[in-house]
Amino acid sequence: MKSLRALQELIFPIRCLGCSALGLSICSQCRRSWHPHIFRQNSRTSPHFPIYSAVQYSPIAGRVLLAAKENGLVQADELILHALKRSLFHCVQEQGIGMLIPIPSRPSIARLRGRQFLLEMSLQLSAASQLPTLENLVHVRKVRDQSTLDAKARAENLRGALTALRYLSGKAILIDDLVTTGSTLDEAARALREKGIEVAAAVTACVAEPLG
Repeated sequence: MKSLRALQELIFPIRCLGCSALGLSICSQCRRSWHPHIFRQNSRTSPHFPIYSAVQYSPIAGRVLLAAKENGLVQADELILHALKRSLFHCVQEQGIGMLIPIPSRPSIARLRGRQFLLEMSLQLSAASQLPTLENLVHVRKVRDQSTLDAKARAENLRGALTALRYLSGKAILIDDLVTTGSTLDEAARALREKGIEVAAAVTACVAEPLG
């Protein structure tokens, strides 16, 4: 699948993921909105663990995420992976090592995309960091699309939606592409706690608004 995507990108001209200009995967103008540095958040509410993100969410960041998740563009994957690596480096510097547990896509979404996007990202993080990736979270019920929901509605929508498959020893670092309200990370941490797994931190590529 990945090799097919790479071949398609060789055949068709490279365009900026942010503005579609020919020539680069992300042009110098759009690069200003995709400029990795570290946002470290400690929420006053939930989730009660630090979250490390590398890129402030913007329309450009939204297009990069969409190009990776929905269109499977290798160049978009690479930008997101670079941001995740940067976030993970700072996380490990402060929190120590842990097992990487990616947030799963809903089964219907994963089927449409032909892959579990964050699992693929996490496995590549493992190859770079020598930290293990464990696929331990699954959806146990349907949830609504989150994009139009406010923080309260997101939390209600996700409550009880995930479960952990097995008990594991050690601390977990959650992997996600974007944190907005923190509801997804909070639900993932709840599911893991039920199997005796504590979440030390979360790592994301992008962050929308600071958590409360």
